[in-house]
Amino acid sequence: MAKNSGRDENKKMENTQVSDLQAIEQIMVSSLQPVNPRPEFVEGLHQRLIDPMSPTVRFTRRYSSQFILLILATLLSGVIFFITASRVIISLMREFKLTNPL
Repeated sequence: MAKNSGRDENKKMENTQVSDLQAIEQIMVSSLQPVNPRPEFVEGLHQRLIDPMSPTVRFTRRYSSQFILLILATLLSGVIFFITASRVIISLMREFKLTNPL
């Protein structure tokens, strides 16, 4: 008897979920307008579905100027950080030697 009541509850929940989903779909159908996708998007999607191992992004140049600029800025900031950190460490070591002579 307990098993049947559990099944009945599951059926009721499924029916409620289906009716809720249908209500949401009706709201969406009445408020949203269909859109035609761009042909490039459809072609790219088709290609990815047919051959999922093919690369999705194709680069025209090996390195773009923005990428090179980003690398240079990263290197410069790394050098500045290293110089600043080493000066702080040297300064702290000198201060420690002056206050605590052995």
